[in-house]
Amino acid sequence: MSSNGSSLKGLSHLNDVASQIAESINESSARLYTIVTHYDVDGLAAASILARALMRIERSFMVRVVDQIDKETLETIPKSDYYIFVDLGSSNADLIIKKGFKPLSIIDHHEPLRSTTIANRELQELNPHNFGINGGKEVSASGLAYLVAKKMNSVDHLAAYLAISGAVGDRQEDAQGFVGVNKLIVQEAINNGWVKKTIGLRLYGVPRQPLIKSLAYTVDPLLPGLTYDEAASQRFLEAVGIPAKKSNGSFITYKDLSTDEVSKLATALIKHLLIKGFSPQIANSLFGYIYEFLRESEETQLRYAHEFAQVLNACGRLRRHGIGLAIGLGDRGKLLSLAEALFLEYRRRLAHYISLIRSDSSYMRVLNNIQVLDLKNVVDERMLGSLSSIVVSSYMCDVAKPLISLSHSAQGKIKVSARMHESLSKREVNLGLIIKLATEHVGGSGGGHKVAAGGIIPQEAQEVFVKLVDSLVGKALKKGI
Repeated sequence: MSSNGSSLKGLSHLNDVASQIAESINESSARLYTIVTHYDVDGLAAASILARALMRIERSFMVRVVDQIDKETLETIPKSDYYIFVDLGSSNADLIIKKGFKPLSIIDHHEPLRSTTIANRELQELNPHNFGINGGKEVSASGLAYLVAKKMNSVDHLAAYLAISGAVGDRQEDAQGFVGVNKLIVQEAINNGWVKKTIGLRLYGVPRQPLIKSLAYTVDPLLPGLTYDEAASQRFLEAVGIPAKKSNGSFITYKDLSTDEVSKLATALIKHLLIKGFSPQIANSLFGYIYEFLRESEETQLRYAHEFAQVLNACGRLRRHGIGLAIGLGDRGKLLSLAEALFLEYRRRLAHYISLIRSDSSYMRVLNNIQVLDLKNVVDERMLGSLSSIVVSSYMCDVAKPLISLSHSAQGKIKVSARMHESLSKREVNLGLIIKLATEHVGGSGGGHKVAAGGIIPQEAQEVFVKLVDSLVGKALKKGI
């Protein structure tokens, strides 16, 4: 293995396939390209990178944003001359080909969850798992799109920002930073003078927002008693000995703090989390790398990677994909203001949902091997995944068991979001495989990564599905699956 996490041979193979896809796109006589992508930040970022590459070679394209790949969804995709499925498709490649989508490129970092590689001359698949590279930690879909765009000589600062934000949004970074292809992309951006990497407290809006808001709007990890309470956050700062405002009346921001004040704030926050029952690992996760995008305005939420990712995430999960894609394509005018407004609305909804879960234990049901968070008629299906991640990462549930969250879907079915705490990642439980098996058993579809997966099932199949997942997790814990 290289110091970056990926095997050198695997990385070479990955670049070879990226070159093949780039060459195919460049040489194709297609009049219209259709990019099919997922609605989350990584999907929107990846689609934006590919769309910008197509724009650079003056090709016509359209982007179709979907929730998942199944027969119903595929039937809604209009005819085109060339199809690119990005951030989804690997585990459904057989179905996609059967439905006549060709010529076809699939650029996906989720586990293929197939027993064999598909031999089809009209399919080109770029998936890191096929070459021994972990698509859950080492490269996102936007990182793969970056590799393809690079082979098309279509990489610039915005492509790098999108790739980094996509990886951040997919939680591929830990306290030690990025590994694998992600690390290589970040280093390349730093070498080009596009990105500055520092270490500090990873609070919301640091260092741009007033420090009160940085505390009050930090949700990952949740700061109990401070998150979504500006008055409490102000009292907390005062108790630490940090004033909320400067002598001129303007609010104190993180960058205004002295080294001693930063140390005092960090110590106080760690103590606060430990007192609230959080593990030392979660408390220490407040520290980490901060990626500053030097070509973005200091006055916008796009200046820092974590906020850039959250802006795109809000656009996708609030069903305003067009605005998110416009930001990815470089719009920095009126649509950016709309995107920032969506971001605030997204956080407001998250606050409401978190408050409901914390105040009413009836939403949670504990089984032998899993716990079920039933939020049907409560949470929009597109916000379920983000909410589930926060519930697990903030220890709002028993992290010793995988969390299965449920909500109603727009198709009159049930949306499933499965999350597993990193502390379980060394066990034999593979949520992507388990969710794929269980959803397909009840007439649905699904899949994903080892620690994060999702799917769709018929409403009448809920209890059968839940019991099957509980059983499969139990078997995996005992002897592997």
